[in-house]
Amino acid sequence: MADLLENIFGTLFSPASTFRRMLEERTSVTTAAIVVLIACISSGIGSILTQNVVMSVFTEFPPGFEPATDFEGMTFSPAVSMNLSVIGGFIGWVFIAGILHVVAKILGGKGAFTEMLVLMGFAMLPNILQAPIGLVVIHIGSLTGAFVSMGLGGVLAIWILILDVLAIREAHKFSTGRAIATLVLPFVVLIVLAFILVIGIFLISGIL
Repeated sequence: MADLLENIFGTLFSPASTFRRMLEERTSVTTAAIVVLIACISSGIGSILTQNVVMSVFTEFPPGFEPATDFEGMTFSPAVSMNLSVIGGFIGWVFIAGILHVVAKILGGKGAFTEMLVLMGFAMLPNILQAPIGLVVIHIGSLTGAFVSMGLGGVLAIWILILDVLAIREAHKFSTGRAIATLVLPFVVLIVLAFILVIGIFLISGIL
């Protein structure tokens, strides 16, 4: 337990050296899975607490400007929100780590998939702040709370991306630039494929 707490605090405050030490000590995938579970549960709690406040952005309109869409009906129950967070978090962890591992190997990486799983799992740790953020947002309430939620959510997303870059760099033992390329390349490929698909649909529609 002491080692787990040390790795958690190290990831949040001195990630690069902590990741290197975790690789040397061969931190297990099971330990990383525990961290992912904690992060997912906290994220689920944050979602449960903030979803109604965030949806107020779409439901609070001046008289005469009410939208036709029932945005309030689009919110999830607490049980569904938690299941989506936990199940989606675990699937996303393994799937994203797998894709990035393949890309890293193509770019000359030397790490093992289990090492990527461990470090990418710990890179999700900033999500443990989702629950405290939810409490703050509930306290603020209304539109201000919604914008605070989205703003802090953006900060956490950037923090996680930085940890992802460090995780890729340390797991595959190459430069920061190559780690950034590993993270960005799949998104570039997806954008290009989506663009080609859209162009193809327009061309086919024009032919038909």
